[in-house]
Amino acid sequence: MRRPLLTVLLLASTVTPGCGDDGATPVDAGGDVTPMIDAPPNSCQSQGAIGQFIRRAGNPRVLPGTTFTDGKIDTRIADPDVQWDATAQRWIAYWGAGHGASYTDPNLVSIIRRATSADRMSWTLDDEPAFAQSTSPTAWDRVHTDAPTVVYNPAAPADRRYLMLYAGADGAFPHPGYTRPNYQIGAAFSADGRTFTRVPAAQSPHGKDGLVLTGLQVFPTGADGIVSDPEVVLVDGIYHLYFSSLSCSGATCATIDTFGVSHATSPDGITWTIEEAPVRSLLRTSLLTSGGEQPSVIYDAIHCTWEIWLRSDAGMDATTQPVRQANMIGVYKADSEDGMSWHANFAFNRDLTWDATAVNATGEDLGMRAGADIAANGNGRLMLYVGYDDDNVPTGFTLPLRAGGTTPGVSALNIATRDLP
Repeated sequence: MRRPLLTVLLLASTVTPGCGDDGATPVDAGGDVTPMIDAPPNSCQSQGAIGQFIRRAGNPRVLPGTTFTDGKIDTRIADPDVQWDATAQRWIAYWGAGHGASYTDPNLVSIIRRATSADRMSWTLDDEPAFAQSTSPTAWDRVHTDAPTVVYNPAAPADRRYLMLYAGADGAFPHPGYTRPNYQIGAAFSADGRTFTRVPAAQSPHGKDGLVLTGLQVFPTGADGIVSDPEVVLVDGIYHLYFSSLSCSGATCATIDTFGVSHATSPDGITWTIEEAPVRSLLRTSLLTSGGEQPSVIYDAIHCTWEIWLRSDAGMDATTQPVRQANMIGVYKADSEDGMSWHANFAFNRDLTWDATAVNATGEDLGMRAGADIAANGNGRLMLYVGYDDDNVPTGFTLPLRAGGTTPGVSALNIATRDLP
């Protein structure tokens, strides 16, 4: 199960602390799959007053535990990615899940689940996973396949209209003191957005099925690195990738050199050029280890502005949450005119914050999981995020308590909205 990169900083023995999506709209692809397209070309309009994100009545929207036609269940929900499909007037979401015979199945498979909703209340889950961890015993992503981000490109070849980037790993980061998987970023394509196929090894810059970006590629002068939590946006035919990143040095990678959100661009979703790693304007201070992680990015073509949301918690921020598992206290927002230089102020309030005094029946009674994704519908915004909840818990599901032991609980998909009815 994926942990925020910040956890690495707190658990690494000699480390200095610090270290989905807005797609465009498809042309009808048949069935219930309809493409997502960018707003039409326009002169930039001024941005009027905007509201605040509010949790919507009816949370949680989705709980794991549904039995699929193979007789198995999903055991978790993590790292959601969401887009608005203007053609079909519905939301399309992807998220990471564990799939197996039971919550305690030792042979859980890491998958990406796809779901759709017209009203944000009821979500229909596809029976077949959109993607799954590799079955090859030597694959770089044979253990973890997490954190999907999907974008539609109407100009791409028909079998590559949908690009999915994801975080994959074959085990733990191979240095003492670290507990995080050895995440790298992979790419897969789809004609319909339902099932995705990895980029073939012959086209991968690393000669491995799916693999398109590694820590050492982003930080070639360091001893090693981790790249994770991809978020892709298509603007003027160029893919923009924002992602969590960490680099380290020393014989055992004991020193964290950088930690933060990084940025890369690509004409095809496979070959990436690093623009800035990490992005300096998204750091809390001048220290290269003071960045955040788990970005969600929107390009607003009507107003010619970029928006980013990210986790940027201090070490003790989430310690009041009863459950201890990849927590966050909330998400900050920043803006940009070019997607490169951001206006961020971490002294301001977060756009959404876990509130211990107001969480009853909100789908997050026990805490909030790191990672949220935001999509645009006109001037409105929908946020999907995951809370830890103790209501309607499926049989056998438990979560680890911060104080020790476990409690009946479940990861729950929740929504908040800004300027949406």
